[in-house]
Amino acid sequence: MLRGLYTAASGMVLNNQQSESIQKNIENMRNSGYRQESERVTSFPRLLVNRVSTTNSEPQTIEKIPLGIMGTGVYADRKRYSGEPGLLRETKNRTDIALNSEGYFVIDTLQGERYTRNGHFQLDPAGMLRTAGGNMVLGQNGIIGPLPDDFVINPDGTVEDRANQEIIDRLRIVNIPAEAIQRDGLTSLYYATVQPTEAPREDIRIHQGYIEESNVDLNAQLVKMLQVSRAYSANQKVVQMNDNLLQKAVNEIGKV
Repeated sequence: MLRGLYTAASGMVLNNQQSESIQKNIENMRNSGYRQESERVTSFPRLLVNRVSTTNSEPQTIEKIPLGIMGTGVYADRKRYSGEPGLLRETKNRTDIALNSEGYFVIDTLQGERYTRNGHFQLDPAGMLRTAGGNMVLGQNGIIGPLPDDFVINPDGTVEDRANQEIIDRLRIVNIPAEAIQRDGLTSLYYATVQPTEAPREDIRIHQGYIEESNVDLNAQLVKMLQVSRAYSANQKVVQMNDNLLQKAVNEIGKV
């Protein structure tokens, strides 16, 4: 009885976490480079359930009859972030860069290297390429800049001075496994739990003057919201049923 109560309660906790993720995804639909998040669901250890009875021929012999496998609950051990690309939106801003391939831009922060798909960059007064939050964008040779007035970023990430056709640097693009990427707080920056690998140059496809929108699928999120709501209601009914059984066990069976 108590085991069923705990199992249903763990399902309600998971449903709450899923609801929070759905709400966060919908709120950030308009944020460039936002990655849709969800929970990686893991189950607690399952148990083999047996029915214990005595045989008719030998009353002293106990017989175990397998009834099947019983689950003991579920939980979310970590967040997962979708690697699906978002739509590209043209801005005609030369410091806006969209990554139309796998990978992440590398950003220098006070906490170390971070990674992002949000290519809404800008130039500071010294001509250095920064994120909207003020962090430096990194290239193969370190911090990118100072950049001239007439610079161009080629599809492979090469930053070039158009006036004299001089190569300044090349954007660092790294690949990170989906299970190893985690968000850094509430920002559009991410950190990796494993060492990222440099993306092959021939696989990089960059569009200057574009921004990658978030990859949130609104229709899928609304459908998931209904599923989570129904699952929460079902778990809630199980909790109420077990609570009523406990009340009867204490108030009625205890009187006998």
